[in-house]
Amino acid sequence: MMQKIPLALAKPGMKLAKPITKANGMPIIASGVELSESLIARLDGMGIDKIFVLGDAVAASQNPSERVARLDRLFRRLEDDPYMREVKAWLREYFTIKAAADAAVAANGAAGGQDKG
Repeated sequence: MMQKIPLALAKPGMKLAKPITKANGMPIIASGVELSESLIARLDGMGIDKIFVLGDAVAASQNPSERVARLDRLFRRLEDDPYMREVKAWLREYFTIKAAADAAVAANGAAGGQDKG
């Protein structure tokens, strides 16, 4: 599995799923290369804004219930803006539903595993 992520979310230890290429298609960094702080900085300096990494890097970094908990902090300076309050409410609802769906899938997977035993 691979995921296209903004370079800003790249972390050392992630591996490239696709090579980084110049505009003419010539590869400059091969797929499978493990990212380091210096490589991420170099990509940023080259104007690369998105990369493909192996795995489900962004989803693995935070589960939906953690995202709900972070909303108050992320929107703390925007409480006076009615549009931002609406966006925050929409995000809270989305991540709450997503957390419940993930929990249901996990519970069904655990129950399914017990039935086979």
